Amino acid sequence: MNKKFQSYFESNGMTVSGNKAYGVVKGYETNANIATTVNSVEFPYKWFISFFATTDQKAQMEAGLRSAAIKNFKFTMTDCGLILSMTDFTVGRLVDRLPSVFDTVYGIIESNGGKGDGYCPFCGEPLDPSTSKKTDINGLKVTLDNGCVDKMNAVIDQENKDFENAPNNYLRGFMGALVGGAVGIVIAVVLALVGFISAIAAIAAVAVGAFLYRKLGGKPNKMMIVIVGATTLVCMVLAVVIAYLIAAGIAINEVGVDMNVFEVFALCMEDEEFSRMFYLDLVLSMIFAIVGAVAQMFVVGRSIKRKKHIG
Repeated sequence: MNKKFQSYFESNGMTVSGNKAYGVVKGYETNANIATTVNSVEFPYKWFISFFATTDQKAQMEAGLRSAAIKNFKFTMTDCGLILSMTDFTVGRLVDRLPSVFDTVYGIIESNGGKGDGYCPFCGEPLDPSTSKKTDINGLKVTLDNGCVDKMNAVIDQENKDFENAPNNYLRGFMGALVGGAVGIVIAVVLALVGFISAIAAIAAVAVGAFLYRKLGGKPNKMMIVIVGATTLVCMVLAVVIAYLIAAGIAINEVGVDMNVFEVFALCMEDEEFSRMFYLDLVLSMIFAIVGAVAQMFVVGRSIKRKKHIG
């Protein structure tokens, strides 16, 4: 962990382990998770503050946080507290802001009745050491009443069961993937006609395809990744063919021969240099499609992970 972060966390009574920190800050159980590859994460510095609050209290907290207008700051309420994430131009600049930001955040939680350390963040009842435990929720340490752990796991089991029993809707999902592929084709053809072949088109195709796959009713599971990835790959190959056919059409207009684009393309493919360039572009397009699809599908894959039992 960056030494500036470590110093800040330790000065607030938190224990640092690797890129994580844990402790009770301003009366609230707090976790911090500092990403190591900030370039791949929009808001890489994340915190989770555990507390119990009613629905109305959480709504008031949300209103207070929005009114505070903290720069480069995002937040999400959960059943057991608040997830917040931040970023800045430099680590030093962010660390300098933290005292003021956390005075504001913890102050809003406290002033709106958030129950912190010593209370179960799920039910709000006082914690009894003999009937409570420090659990692991997606890598976060949260102290919960044993009964609440059972209740939360029961909810997770039911949600996962409902998900498994839900229809796959592969055809609807495929239509969404196809639209994404079409978007990728347009981008790839435009780039190819100006002399570029890149992974941008594949990334866009996967992003749009995965979004529409779910939007049209397809189940977000591993099969979605396969369908969207395969559709993207086929569409990127098709994009190269379309780009070359368009180029053939342009050549026909310039020369004025009485042939269609397919005939001209077939004739051009007999030329060794032309066919070499075509197959080279085809291979490069496939490579970039695979790279782009894998990169984007990694993000998609993380977003569709099912919840696991609280440990």
